[in-house]
Amino acid sequence: MNLSAVVAYVREITARMGAHRASLAAGGLAYFVVLAIAPAAVVVGSLAGLFLTPTEIRDAFARLQEASPALAANVSGFTDSLVSIVENASTTSITVATTVSVIVAIYAASKVVYGIRLAQDTSYGVASSDRTLLIRAISAIVTLAALLAFTAIIVALTFVPKVVSAFGLTDVRLVTGSTTLDWIALVVVVWLLIRLTMRHLTAARQRIPVLALGPIVATVIIAGSTIGVGVYAANSSTLSAAVLVFGSAVVALLWLYLCFLGLLTGSEMEAIRRERDGRFV
Repeated sequence: MNLSAVVAYVREITARMGAHRASLAAGGLAYFVVLAIAPAAVVVGSLAGLFLTPTEIRDAFARLQEASPALAANVSGFTDSLVSIVENASTTSITVATTVSVIVAIYAASKVVYGIRLAQDTSYGVASSDRTLLIRAISAIVTLAALLAFTAIIVALTFVPKVVSAFGLTDVRLVTGSTTLDWIALVVVVWLLIRLTMRHLTAARQRIPVLALGPIVATVIIAGSTIGVGVYAANSSTLSAAVLVFGSAVVALLWLYLCFLGLLTGSEMEAIRRERDGRFV
């Protein structure tokens, strides 16, 4: 592919994203994710508090961050805020506030699922055939499963080291400790999740080749955004001032916006591939 073809391809992607309002869609998706995070953290904290003390929860997160400090440093401010929410919520039992948090988390998560599906259907030029209520019911189940899974991970971070140490194993790690290997593993997981999203979270469900450019570029954008926002947040006095006033949600919104923009960029590239391969629906 020559340079003129590459330029034309980039212009086509840019034009499609403008016509499909990808930037607005990415902003809306980022907002609803942030809306869901805090109540979800309250729910996780309340559930984990049934098994662990606040100190044990804090120690579990600390061990995970110490295992790969360079990786954790990129989102340290945001994760510290979440840890605080989980830790504080664990001091209380399941209350009305917890129930409300579940409802808010499920509502926001359903908006994210529906928004991604709608944005990808728009990219692929297809009409959604599933009912909105069915999509939201599925997203509710997925959200509840994710909350339980995250709670189980927190509990495991506390109990697993105790169990393995009882068998004389003292150097068992959940991550490699190598920044390079940890990033490679994380990138592979993100790539797999993006492929699943592009294939299944749309009415135009079709096979995506392993070397399809859309998921690869989306993964690169998300990884680059994660590193870039982490570096920017650590070195920008302007953003630091904004964080002091508005909290770490500012950093989360910026990061999530860029990540969703990367996902939608990949979706447009996947749509173009389907058109040119004659498999576009």
